Amino acid sequence: MTKQINYGLHETIKDSHRTLSDAVTMYAIYYSDYGNVLEEVSQYYDSDEWQNAGFGKDLPRHIELMKKRNAIVREMKSIGEELRSVGLDIDLCVHARVDDYFDEVA
Repeated sequence: MTKQINYGLHETIKDSHRTLSDAVTMYAIYYSDYGNVLEEVSQYYDSDEWQNAGFGKDLPRHIELMKKRNAIVREMKSIGEELRSVGLDIDLCVHARVDDYFDEVA
């Protein structure tokens, strides 16, 4: 299905520093990064370090991965809002939520 929008690829999106082309490209990159970090988290949850720690929410590697995930989700949501503002219904991480807990731990 193709959707036509009346916006130039290289026209800067209103209230943004990105062009439409840049926003789509960055969204794709962040979405790929999101998949990668979810794979890293999955592998970490299978690791001995996680398995032997009980509930290891505060383990350094887990905090690092969650902070990385949070940053990616924030960027995807921001870019998704920009894309929706020009008529593109895109939000592949609609159910992804930022966990503020990990932004506050060391």
